[in-house]
Amino acid sequence: MNFRRKKLLLSKLGPKGWGRLYHFRHYYSTGWGDGSGRPLSPRVLETFYRFVESARFPEGARPSVFLTDEGCVEVCWEDSSGNAVQVEFRSAEIEFYVEAQQLEDSAPASEAKELARRLAA
Repeated sequence: MNFRRKKLLLSKLGPKGWGRLYHFRHYYSTGWGDGSGRPLSPRVLETFYRFVESARFPEGARPSVFLTDEGCVEVCWEDSSGNAVQVEFRSAEIEFYVEAQQLEDSAPASEAKELARRLAA
């Protein structure tokens, strides 16, 4: 991970979020968890970076970062009203849920930056 990306992740996710992503990249290999977990997908990671670059999280929010069994990244936070926002980055698409709108949908991975702007609005 280059310095610019490390700085970006620290500023948007805080030390805990950056640390979790670091561990996912370096310590979670094939078979983690119950034996069927996949390592973090490089394609998923690139989509995640593009999203985070354009994301604007509420003041004081530090999103939680998770690695799914499929090797995907999920990020969750609360909007300014305390409602959940969940975004899962997959190889070809991004699935998301916005509690305030009761909206569950997906977008192509190529639209990561646009989705980040949309979720910040």
